[in-house]
Amino acid sequence: MLLIGTDIGITNGYYQTTKIVFEDIEEPCYATLLSRYTVSGTWSTKLEYDLNAPEEVINFFDEYQDSDHYFYLNYFQDVTEGLLYWPYYPPDDFKLLMFFPQDGSFIVSDEIYHRYALTSTYKAKIADGHVVLTRNYDYPRMIVNTTFRIVLSTLLSVLVILLFARPLKSERKFIIFSTFIFQVILNLLISYYSFLHGFSMVEYYLFIWLAYLPFALLQGYLFSRKAYSMVAPYRYALLANVAAYALGMFLVDNFPGLFTIA
Repeated sequence: MLLIGTDIGITNGYYQTTKIVFEDIEEPCYATLLSRYTVSGTWSTKLEYDLNAPEEVINFFDEYQDSDHYFYLNYFQDVTEGLLYWPYYPPDDFKLLMFFPQDGSFIVSDEIYHRYALTSTYKAKIADGHVVLTRNYDYPRMIVNTTFRIVLSTLLSVLVILLFARPLKSERKFIIFSTFIFQVILNLLISYYSFLHGFSMVEYYLFIWLAYLPFALLQGYLFSRKAYSMVAPYRYALLANVAAYALGMFLVDNFPGLFTIA
């Protein structure tokens, strides 16, 4: 889980997770992630958990000794249906170990892999007794979410200015451009942060106003220089950015999936 403030224990409610989607598993199979370290969050080589699996499967993972000295953390899953999901504190550096109880064979990845996101998703391909993982993050969804937030926030800000300030047509292009550039920068930063840690109302309250306030002042100044028809440029810039800020707060509270892919 992301710890925003170590001293006061503020968290954003999201946990690091790892998902591995398997292709072409045609027999019962169990799998785990071997860790570089003996502890990862609540998982450990010493703690024992009540895992619902045949005794031979439990014994295999307990007794497995890795050639690279990676450790079994007492957690595995039945991946026969094609998915390994490690929901809390998965190891940052890991190898994939698969066990097939039907014939007692196993496969361990030759390569060492590294977590790369809040939800690190991989696709596993098995061929000739080897398994290879490739990153499989939902980047299209992240791009769509980011674009949607940019467009919606820009439209609302511009609409507020058009309704209340009534600028000349020749001034509208500058208003749209300045608002759009700010929303692009802001939402790209939000998406990058969310990609690594998740993004919630906690971050919104703590940090986003720090971006909106100086931009509202800067935009007010630019309006006073470029949009001469505005009687109170600072007031309208502040009003437009307060509206966009309120919209973002509503979205992150009611549609968190627009900000975080978990």
